[in-house]
Amino acid sequence: MGTQTRKNPIIIVGCGRVGMELAQSVAAQSYPVAVMDSNPKAFDRLGSSFRGRMVQGDALDQEALKRAGIENAHGLAAVTSSDSANIITARIARDIYKVAHVVARIYDPMRGPIYERLGLQTIASSSWGARRIEQLLLHPGLQSVVAAGNGEVQVYEIAVPAPWDGRRLGDVLPTGEALPVALARGGRALLPALETALQTRDYLYVSATAAGAASLRQLLRLPGKD
Repeated sequence: MGTQTRKNPIIIVGCGRVGMELAQSVAAQSYPVAVMDSNPKAFDRLGSSFRGRMVQGDALDQEALKRAGIENAHGLAAVTSSDSANIITARIARDIYKVAHVVARIYDPMRGPIYERLGLQTIASSSWGARRIEQLLLHPGLQSVVAAGNGEVQVYEIAVPAPWDGRRLGDVLPTGEALPVALARGGRALLPALETALQTRDYLYVSATAAGAASLRQLLRLPGKD
Protein backbone atom coordinates (compact mmCIF):
# COMPACT_ATOMS: atom_id res chain seq x y z
CA MET A 1 0.00 0.00 0.00
CA GLY A 2 1.48 3.31 -1.09
CA THR A 3 2.46 6.29 1.00
CA GLN A 4 -0.49 8.36 -0.19
CA THR A 5 -2.96 5.68 0.92
CA ARG A 6 -1.40 5.60 4.38
CA LYS A 7 -2.18 9.32 4.73
CA ASN A 8 -5.88 8.70 4.11
CA PRO A 9 -7.81 7.69 7.23
CA ILE A 10 -9.63 4.48 7.98
CA ILE A 11 -12.91 5.38 9.69
CA ILE A 12 -14.49 2.92 12.10
CA VAL A 13 -18.06 3.78 13.08
CA GLY A 14 -18.90 2.03 16.35
CA CYS A 15 -16.56 1.28 19.22
CA GLY A 16 -17.93 -2.02 20.45
CA ARG A 17 -15.90 -5.24 20.50
CA VAL A 18 -15.38 -5.45 16.74
CA GLY A 19 -14.74 -1.74 16.36
CA MET A 20 -12.22 -1.79 19.20
CA GLU A 21 -10.31 -4.81 17.85
CA LEU A 22 -10.29 -3.39 14.34
CA ALA A 23 -9.14 0.06 15.45
CA GLN A 24 -6.29 -1.29 17.57
CA SER A 25 -5.08 -3.64 14.84
CA VAL A 26 -5.18 -1.05 12.05
CA ALA A 27 -3.55 1.65 14.21
CA ALA A 28 -0.78 -0.79 15.21
CA GLN A 29 0.16 -0.98 11.51
CA SER A 30 0.69 2.81 11.42
CA TYR A 31 -2.46 3.59 9.45
CA PRO A 32 -4.35 6.74 10.48
CA VAL A 33 -7.57 5.68 12.22
CA ALA A 34 -10.60 7.64 13.35
CA VAL A 35 -13.12 5.89 15.60
CA MET A 36 -16.65 7.27 15.89
CA ASP A 37 -19.18 6.53 18.60
CA SER A 38 -22.10 8.44 20.11
CA ASN A 39 -21.12 7.30 23.62
CA PRO A 40 -17.82 8.87 24.80
CA LYS A 41 -17.37 6.09 27.39
CA ALA A 42 -17.10 3.56 24.54
CA PHE A 43 -13.64 4.94 23.76
CA ASP A 44 -12.39 3.58 27.09
CA ARG A 45 -12.21 0.17 25.36
CA LEU A 46 -9.38 1.43 23.18
CA GLY A 47 -6.98 1.83 26.08
CA SER A 48 -4.44 4.55 26.83
CA SER A 49 -1.96 3.30 24.21
CA PHE A 50 -4.35 3.92 21.28
CA ARG A 51 -2.92 6.60 18.97
CA GLY A 52 -5.85 7.07 16.63
CA ARG A 53 -8.49 9.79 16.71
CA MET A 54 -11.73 9.51 18.69
CA VAL A 55 -14.73 11.38 17.31
CA GLN A 56 -17.93 11.59 19.33
CA GLY A 57 -20.95 11.61 17.07
CA ASP A 58 -23.89 9.67 15.72
CA ALA A 59 -23.30 7.26 12.84
CA LEU A 60 -25.79 9.15 10.67
CA ASP A 61 -24.36 12.60 11.41
CA GLN A 62 -22.55 13.75 8.29
CA GLU A 63 -20.84 16.58 10.16
CA ALA A 64 -19.34 14.02 12.57
CA LEU A 65 -18.29 11.88 9.60
CA LYS A 66 -16.58 14.92 8.09
CA ARG A 67 -14.73 15.54 11.37
CA ALA A 68 -13.56 11.93 11.18
CA GLY A 69 -12.17 12.61 7.69
CA ILE A 70 -14.68 10.89 5.41
CA GLU A 71 -14.05 13.34 2.57
CA ASN A 72 -10.65 11.78 1.91
CA ALA A 73 -11.02 8.40 3.65
CA HIS A 74 -9.40 5.28 2.26
CA GLY A 75 -12.07 3.05 3.84
CA LEU A 76 -14.96 2.93 6.30
CA ALA A 77 -16.28 0.13 8.48
CA ALA A 78 -19.80 0.53 9.90
CA VAL A 79 -19.85 -1.75 12.94
CA THR A 80 -22.44 -0.23 15.30
CA SER A 81 -25.03 -2.39 17.06
CA SER A 82 -27.74 -1.15 14.67
CA ASP A 83 -28.09 -2.85 11.28
CA SER A 84 -30.15 0.10 10.00
CA ALA A 85 -27.45 2.58 11.02
CA ASN A 86 -24.77 0.40 9.44
CA ILE A 87 -26.68 0.20 6.15
CA ILE A 88 -27.27 3.95 5.95
CA THR A 89 -23.74 4.87 7.04
CA ALA A 90 -22.23 2.48 4.49
CA ARG A 91 -24.38 3.95 1.72
CA ILE A 92 -23.49 7.50 2.71
CA ALA A 93 -19.79 6.61 2.57
CA ARG A 94 -20.03 4.76 -0.73
CA ASP A 95 -22.60 6.83 -2.64
CA ILE A 96 -22.11 10.39 -1.35
CA TYR A 97 -18.41 10.51 -0.41
CA LYS A 98 -17.25 7.84 -2.90
CA VAL A 99 -15.18 5.97 -0.30
CA ALA A 100 -13.47 3.14 -2.18
CA HIS A 101 -13.60 0.44 0.51
CA VAL A 102 -16.76 0.14 2.62
CA VAL A 103 -17.72 -2.77 4.88
CA ALA A 104 -20.86 -3.09 7.04
CA ARG A 105 -21.38 -5.36 10.04
CA ILE A 106 -24.61 -7.35 10.04
CA TYR A 107 -26.23 -8.59 13.25
CA ASP A 108 -29.64 -9.85 12.11
CA PRO A 109 -29.30 -12.51 9.35
CA MET A 110 -32.86 -11.71 8.27
CA ARG A 111 -31.58 -8.35 7.05
CA GLY A 112 -29.04 -10.01 4.77
CA PRO A 113 -31.19 -9.63 1.61
CA ILE A 114 -31.34 -5.85 2.20
CA TYR A 115 -27.55 -5.60 2.13
CA GLU A 116 -27.43 -7.87 -0.92
CA ARG A 117 -29.86 -5.75 -2.92
CA LEU A 118 -27.82 -2.66 -2.08
CA GLY A 119 -24.59 -4.35 -3.14
CA LEU A 120 -22.91 -3.79 0.24
CA GLN A 121 -19.99 -5.89 1.45
CA THR A 122 -20.96 -7.39 4.81
CA ILE A 123 -19.39 -9.31 7.70
CA ALA A 124 -21.41 -11.24 10.27
CA SER A 125 -19.27 -12.86 13.00
CA SER A 126 -17.44 -10.90 15.70
CA SER A 127 -13.86 -12.04 16.46
CA TRP A 128 -13.30 -13.34 12.92
CA GLY A 129 -15.15 -10.27 11.66
CA ALA A 130 -12.55 -7.77 12.89
CA ARG A 131 -9.75 -9.57 11.04
CA ARG A 132 -11.85 -9.99 7.90
CA ILE A 133 -12.88 -6.34 7.82
CA GLU A 134 -9.23 -5.36 8.17
CA GLN A 135 -8.35 -7.45 5.11
CA LEU A 136 -11.16 -5.91 3.06
CA LEU A 137 -10.15 -2.37 4.03
CA LEU A 138 -6.37 -2.60 3.80
CA HIS A 139 -5.59 -5.48 1.42
CA PRO A 140 -8.42 -5.60 -1.13
CA GLY A 141 -6.37 -6.55 -4.17
CA LEU A 142 -5.06 -10.12 -3.90
CA GLN A 143 -5.27 -11.97 -0.59
CA SER A 144 -4.39 -15.61 0.15
CA VAL A 145 -7.18 -17.23 2.15
CA VAL A 146 -6.39 -20.98 1.98
CA ALA A 147 -3.16 -22.93 1.35
CA ALA A 148 -3.02 -26.58 0.22
CA GLY A 149 -0.18 -29.03 0.78
CA ASN A 150 2.98 -27.06 1.50
CA GLY A 151 1.54 -23.96 -0.10
CA GLU A 152 2.24 -24.96 -3.70
CA VAL A 153 -1.39 -24.11 -4.50
CA GLN A 154 -3.36 -21.43 -2.66
CA VAL A 155 -6.82 -19.95 -2.92
CA TYR A 156 -6.71 -16.19 -3.44
CA GLU A 157 -9.40 -13.57 -3.03
CA ILE A 158 -9.43 -10.83 -5.65
CA ALA A 159 -11.41 -7.61 -5.38
CA VAL A 160 -12.45 -7.17 -9.00
CA PRO A 161 -10.96 -3.85 -10.20
CA ALA A 162 -12.75 -1.34 -12.41
CA PRO A 163 -10.75 -2.28 -15.57
CA TRP A 164 -12.17 -5.82 -15.33
CA ASP A 165 -15.79 -4.65 -15.19
CA GLY A 166 -17.81 -6.40 -17.90
CA ARG A 167 -14.96 -8.69 -18.98
CA ARG A 168 -15.34 -12.47 -19.18
CA LEU A 169 -13.66 -14.43 -16.41
CA GLY A 170 -11.83 -16.58 -18.92
CA ASP A 171 -10.30 -13.48 -20.50
CA VAL A 172 -8.62 -12.24 -17.32
CA LEU A 173 -7.32 -15.42 -15.65
CA PRO A 174 -3.82 -16.61 -16.65
CA THR A 175 -4.39 -19.80 -18.67
CA GLY A 176 -3.25 -22.98 -16.94
CA GLU A 177 -2.07 -21.15 -13.82
CA ALA A 178 -5.32 -20.17 -12.07
CA LEU A 179 -8.78 -21.72 -11.81
CA PRO A 180 -12.00 -20.04 -10.61
CA VAL A 181 -13.39 -21.36 -7.32
CA ALA A 182 -16.23 -18.99 -6.41
CA LEU A 183 -17.58 -15.51 -7.02
CA ALA A 184 -19.21 -13.32 -4.35
CA ARG A 185 -21.58 -10.64 -5.60
CA GLY A 186 -23.82 -8.47 -3.46
CA GLY A 187 -23.24 -10.66 -0.42
CA ARG A 188 -24.11 -13.94 -2.22
CA ALA A 189 -21.78 -16.58 -3.65
CA LEU A 190 -21.99 -18.51 -6.91
CA LEU A 191 -19.90 -20.94 -8.94
CA PRO A 192 -18.65 -18.95 -11.93
CA ALA A 193 -18.05 -20.21 -15.46
CA LEU A 194 -15.32 -18.90 -17.72
CA GLU A 195 -18.07 -17.03 -19.61
CA THR A 196 -19.23 -15.21 -16.46
CA ALA A 197 -19.04 -11.42 -16.86
CA LEU A 198 -17.31 -9.76 -13.93
CA GLN A 199 -18.55 -6.65 -12.14
CA THR A 200 -16.77 -4.06 -10.04
CA ARG A 201 -17.29 -4.85 -6.32
CA ASP A 202 -17.33 -8.61 -7.08
CA TYR A 203 -14.98 -10.77 -5.01
CA LEU A 204 -13.41 -13.53 -7.06
CA TYR A 205 -11.82 -16.62 -5.50
CA VAL A 206 -9.28 -18.51 -7.57
CA SER A 207 -6.84 -21.36 -6.91
CA ALA A 208 -3.39 -20.67 -8.25
CA THR A 209 0.22 -21.83 -8.19
CA ALA A 210 2.98 -19.41 -7.21
CA ALA A 211 3.47 -18.63 -10.90
CA GLY A 212 -0.26 -18.04 -11.28
CA ALA A 213 -0.31 -15.70 -8.28
CA ALA A 214 2.61 -13.75 -9.76
CA SER A 215 0.72 -13.43 -13.04
CA LEU A 216 -2.38 -12.24 -11.20
CA ARG A 217 -0.35 -9.62 -9.31
CA GLN A 218 1.02 -8.39 -12.62
CA LEU A 219 -2.46 -8.23 -14.13
CA LEU A 220 -3.70 -6.35 -11.08
CA ARG A 221 -0.50 -4.24 -10.95
CA LEU A 222 0.12 -5.17 -7.32
CA PRO A 223 3.59 -5.02 -5.75
CA GLY A 224 5.40 -7.78 -3.88
CA LYS A 225 3.95 -10.81 -2.14
CA ASP A 226 0.76 -11.14 -0.07
